[in-house]
Amino acid sequence: MRNNFRVARSMVLAVAGMGFCLGAQAGSGTSLLAPGYQAQLETWLGEGRLALTNIYTKATGDTSVNFHKASDGKGRTFSVMEARNESGQTWLVGGYNPQSWNSSGTYNMTPEDSQRTGFIFNLSTGQRHVQTPKGYALDSIGAYQTFNDINAGPTFGIGADLGVSADLTSRGVSYRYSYLDPVAGVFGISLLDGKPYSTHPNVTFGAIQVFSISAIPEPASYAMTLLGLALIGGMQVRKRHRRRGVA
Repeated sequence: MRNNFRVARSMVLAVAGMGFCLGAQAGSGTSLLAPGYQAQLETWLGEGRLALTNIYTKATGDTSVNFHKASDGKGRTFSVMEARNESGQTWLVGGYNPQSWNSSGTYNMTPEDSQRTGFIFNLSTGQRHVQTPKGYALDSIGAYQTFNDINAGPTFGIGADLGVSADLTSRGVSYRYSYLDPVAGVFGISLLDGKPYSTHPNVTFGAIQVFSISAIPEPASYAMTLLGLALIGGMQVRKRHRRRGVA
C-alpha cells in the first residue's frame, strides 16, 4: 500500500508539474502580450485558453531569414509586432496564420470560405479583420491568406494587408485587400490607423514576436490523466510484488 501511495503521489506531482509548465508557456517570453492582449486573442480565436509559446523574437540585425528559420513548419501561429506609421504613431498589430509558415515563395491559398480562417488584428484599437469572403467584389481576393518567402517577414494577404520586408524593420506595408470587412470595408485602408494608404512602403516595425499555439487541457482532462497514471502505477507495483512472491 505504501508503495502504491508513493507511485500515485509521484504521478500526481508529475501531472501537476505538466500543468504548471503549460500555464507558464502562456506567460513566458510574451513581453509584447500583456494578459489582456492574450485574453483578446483567445476570444477572437474562440478555442478557450491557449498556451502561446514564443518561438521567435526579433533581435538586432535579424532578417527574414531568421524569422523563417525559427517559424517555418511550426504549425499555426500568432505574429505580433510594433508598427509605426509615417507620423510616428505606434500600434501593436499582427495576424493569425492557421497554417505553417514556409519559404516557398508562394501564397497559402484558401479558395473556399470554410478555409478562410486567418485574421489580422490591431490590439491597440481592439480590431480584428477576417479574410474577405467569396462574393464580395472578386471571389478570389480573400483567398490569399499569407505570403511565404525567404525575403519577407510575416506577411498577410495580397495587399499586402500587413507586410514585413526582408530587414524586418523598414519598408513595411499595410494595404487591406484580402482581409476586408464585407459591409463597411474599403480597399486600401491601413490596419494601423484606418486611413487610406497607397501601396508604397511606409510602415516601420519595431519588436516582432511569433507564438505557436496549443490548447490548454481542461481540468477534467487532468483528472482523467491522473487517474490513468495512478492505475498504471498501481499495476506496476503489483507486478513487482508478484515477482517477489508477495500476495
